[in-house]
Amino acid sequence: MEKKDVVRLEELERENQLLRNIIDKIHEYVLAIDEKDNIVLYNPVAEKIEKLDRKDVVGRTQKETFNHCPDFSENVCEKVLDTGEPLFDQQYQYLLRDGRKTYIVFNAYPFFYKDAIAGMYVIGRNMETMGEYIAKTLEIHKWITNQEDPKTTGANFCLSDIVGESNAITEAILTARKFARYNSPVMLIGETGTGKELFAQGIHNASTFAEGPFVPINCAAIPDTLLESVLFGTVRGAFTGAVDMPGLFEQAEGGTIFLDEINSMPFFLQAKLLRVLQDRVIRRIGGKKETPVNCRIISAANADPFSLDNDEILRSDLLYRLAKVTLYIPPLRERQGDVTFLARYFAKRASSKFGLVINEIADKLLELLESYHWPGNVRELENAIETAMHFVGSEESLLQFKHLPPHFKNRINGKPKTGYAQLQTSNTTFSGTLLEIERRLIKDALLRNAGNISKTAKELNISRQNLHYKIKTYEI
Repeated sequence: MEKKDVVRLEELERENQLLRNIIDKIHEYVLAIDEKDNIVLYNPVAEKIEKLDRKDVVGRTQKETFNHCPDFSENVCEKVLDTGEPLFDQQYQYLLRDGRKTYIVFNAYPFFYKDAIAGMYVIGRNMETMGEYIAKTLEIHKWITNQEDPKTTGANFCLSDIVGESNAITEAILTARKFARYNSPVMLIGETGTGKELFAQGIHNASTFAEGPFVPINCAAIPDTLLESVLFGTVRGAFTGAVDMPGLFEQAEGGTIFLDEINSMPFFLQAKLLRVLQDRVIRRIGGKKETPVNCRIISAANADPFSLDNDEILRSDLLYRLAKVTLYIPPLRERQGDVTFLARYFAKRASSKFGLVINEIADKLLELLESYHWPGNVRELENAIETAMHFVGSEESLLQFKHLPPHFKNRINGKPKTGYAQLQTSNTTFSGTLLEIERRLIKDALLRNAGNISKTAKELNISRQNLHYKIKTYEI
């Protein structure tokens, strides 16, 4: 054999190996057989879907390997080999050897060699992985769109923007991405500061509703008397000063409405929301016309509505319609290793924002951050790091304990100031001291109740509206 023939054979072998590597890396199911029905190609995706090992498949006949589903051989393989014509967008549902049911969509093509049919091949995708692929594609598209125009729909964050390396947060993100591809109502359950709205925006941006608006509302931040009109809208003359105004459900048409702190919604409104979920129509206050609504509903609660001690914060009939799928967002204390990761992330971001040169955090400070229980979760950590950056000198490159704000130093060291001496430092007058006592009582009650407004108001024996007013007044 001449040298040039050897070189050509090596080139062909290299090309062949490259093509096989590509087929092994793509996300599609690939099966190829020759004209004698022998399987010559079976890639890892096919192995994963059908739970078969290719070393046990390649070399055997297709009929022998898939004798549990003979109609595939007759209706697909034999048809393509006999006619020489491809089949497009074929849907095939079949049972695997272990009894599981799978559903693939595929194209089948004939393979010609020297003008004669030498085999055929199938390229397909499992419907379950197809849903994940579509969700991921929509999420990437939305991320690109937000970079170009961040005010497109009101949802600026994608699931890929959620930061963390722990198994807990990684699993939550993967679960959220699975939920995104369906239209079922989603309930997010997590403590204050865990990032429920980030997840809500991420699910919206990875869903088929991504091109529509994202309309958020905090049900605890709006007085009960106004919440109904905000959600459902009003017609002119319904009450003094009322005008024709669409509610948030109408504004969310074709998109997503996010009902944050749904557990704070009064019971009489929960009954009206239940009707929206059942009939998919709304009626404005004072109106007679019923308007169909087409939007996805994502809700969030800062207390577990399924727990036995939830004190019926949600009607059970509403709960089971809102929580068709439920995502628990882990608190920071359960995200092992993420405190250090997030602290460095926030420090780097703040350093760039403020024009500083901080590139690391002292080991002693990281140990203290890791040992702290973080009742305010990620939001509290972000606040602590960004506030500390204001105390950093322009030439310093290491964030240390000394840079933390005084109130956080005491808290993280487990040595909070207590008693009359602390109150005197902030207010020396009698009225000022009373106000500070009230502020601390409210703050402590909120911490005990994980930020739940209804439970805190009940414990303090005041109305929810009054509690909201005091929280804003005291800037808690």
